[in-house]
Amino acid sequence: MHLYEKKGRYIIDFTDIPTRRVEMPEIPVEERKKNFREVETGFPEDVAVAEAKRCLSCRRCLGCALCWAECKPEAIDFDLPDRDVDLHVDRIILTSGMERKTAPVSGNIDNKHMNVVTDLQVERMLADTGPSNGLVLRPRDGEIPKKIAFVQTFWTTEEKTRDAALVFGINEAIIARKRMDVVEISFISPELEAFKTSHGNALEKVSGIGFINGSVSSAAEVGQNKDIEVRYETDRAEKSETFGLVVLLTLPQLPPSIADAAKQLGLEVDYASFLGNRGEMVETDRAGITFSQDL
Repeated sequence: MHLYEKKGRYIIDFTDIPTRRVEMPEIPVEERKKNFREVETGFPEDVAVAEAKRCLSCRRCLGCALCWAECKPEAIDFDLPDRDVDLHVDRIILTSGMERKTAPVSGNIDNKHMNVVTDLQVERMLADTGPSNGLVLRPRDGEIPKKIAFVQTFWTTEEKTRDAALVFGINEAIIARKRMDVVEISFISPELEAFKTSHGNALEKVSGIGFINGSVSSAAEVGQNKDIEVRYETDRAEKSETFGLVVLLTLPQLPPSIADAAKQLGLEVDYASFLGNRGEMVETDRAGITFSQDL
């Protein structure tokens, strides 16, 4: 480990970081001489996602050592070795954590259209501390869309997992409608009828949102504004409708680390295993082990 001075520039060379930082791609020097284009071209989406995961996987830090420099009691010791500790406890509470998977839509693989986003991106927009002050904006031009479609693209045999994803999306649609009451919002899902069966008349109390029991087949950019044409099938016919913004609902899944931890405890689980009554622990068939929803 190499460490620079305590006050000034702090760099620690860790030897156990899984992967090194990817170099930013740049246009060649000869090409730079002839124009005023940005030198750094940015990462492709797959590289950016991999880099974000790398930053979260180094287990300690990226080596800036600011915490060490500012810790007056000098309680931080980077040389402290790892050690295994045996703990004797009365109860183990395992939280779900969450990863969200987006199913691709034909014509929009990997969200290649700028005006197609995920429900997680919309959640960030709706936050008061978010980048758009609580409004849902089109990424392409920063405008408030006139029509928004929330669409389900995934299929799951787990009723609880499906309902959790749909409730998440419906709540976002309700909030968006309240903040932008002039926006027309549609919610398209092939499992709305099944959802209504398990949730009674809850959707009937929601106003200003059109609920369509249909399956989305494709999404494509149209026109100069790059609106999104969505094709979907209902029980009666195939339809096509154009929206200013399309929101893809994501499917909640367990992170591999949580599934592995449960397996070590002798439990085979999936995300639905953690879903019970809100605020209540979920009991397992192993004495002393319970699940807690991380929502």
